[in-house]
Amino acid sequence: MEILRFSMNDPADYHLPEVKIDPRCWNNGMVVRMPNHLGDAVMAIPALCALKKIIPKYCGLFVVAPNMYRLFYAALPEVDGFLGLSAAHANWSFREIGELKKLRLGVGVLFNNSPRDVIAMRLAGVRSLYGSSARGRFLLLTDSFRFKHQQIPGRRAGEHLTSRYLAMAMALGAPAWDGTLPEFRFLRDGDENKNRIHAWCEHPDMLLLGPGAAYGDAKCYDSMNYNRIARWWISRGGVAVVAGSKSEAGTGREVCAGLPENKCVNLCGQTDLQELMQLMRYSRFMVCNDSGIMHLGAVLGKPGIAIFGSTDPTATGPISAAWSCVSERIDCSPCFKHVCPHGHKKCMQQVKVEDIIELIEKAVAVNNKTVN
Repeated sequence: MEILRFSMNDPADYHLPEVKIDPRCWNNGMVVRMPNHLGDAVMAIPALCALKKIIPKYCGLFVVAPNMYRLFYAALPEVDGFLGLSAAHANWSFREIGELKKLRLGVGVLFNNSPRDVIAMRLAGVRSLYGSSARGRFLLLTDSFRFKHQQIPGRRAGEHLTSRYLAMAMALGAPAWDGTLPEFRFLRDGDENKNRIHAWCEHPDMLLLGPGAAYGDAKCYDSMNYNRIARWWISRGGVAVVAGSKSEAGTGREVCAGLPENKCVNLCGQTDLQELMQLMRYSRFMVCNDSGIMHLGAVLGKPGIAIFGSTDPTATGPISAAWSCVSERIDCSPCFKHVCPHGHKKCMQQVKVEDIIELIEKAVAVNNKTVN
């Protein structure tokens, strides 16, 4: 079993050209098109916070992202405004373009690779646009940045995606990241959510499990293994909460199967993003697949273990030294497939539950010493 912790290559290694933003272009501020997937968006947070530092005092920082993540960005003090897109992978509506136009923002940064977002921002009157040159977008951008393809089947990149986002921010004049994670503001008190999460948040020894992954089954550790982890945690006096999307509710039921209802609960599809963040806030420890829940827990500062198989922990591991990435190296991993092409998922099956439990015990003991 291989155990990896967050390691980021120097963003300066990309040797991106420095770009001088014309002071006359700012208008009311900057708009940043964040990635569509929650995990990718979290990995772009350090770069987003760095960009905030170069914006003139009279300007604001605005985010464009799928509307489902409104509450996530509302919890970030660095974000001054949010424009939600009703369809992440479609053309902007006239209303959405009109809303951005009303803000009169002069500078735009794109952390995704879609040409349609560049076109929409141009139509909204954003004067200076910066982003990667992917898919021919360089023709529409004020300045563009070229990156090599990162995902190579069977080979680890050794380059964390966070470094790419930071490289773009630094090319625009933002300072280097010092490793500090943002302080999220929680918009709700747990008292408002007594019917779903309050009692679980009150427990001092809550384990939060994320057994799903929107990307596909190839990323997922067996639900019965999560069941064994939950059973062990409960046996030592704790409680286990299973979190995920509505489509992962069946997996959540499998994880909770045979466990006491007052000690283990399946909340997949039953929490909004703010409630999920509240659960993370009060959790003692987390165990997840490579997923948005993993990334969100890490950026919120919670300790945990991430189980990797079909994807690359050196490229998309959680951005926190408090997390460990566990994987088994086999010839075909990482394959970056949604479903295991061989049908065996050996990269996941060879990760032993006993090893995961031993890692949890060690991590919790270290965390106890740090707190005390």
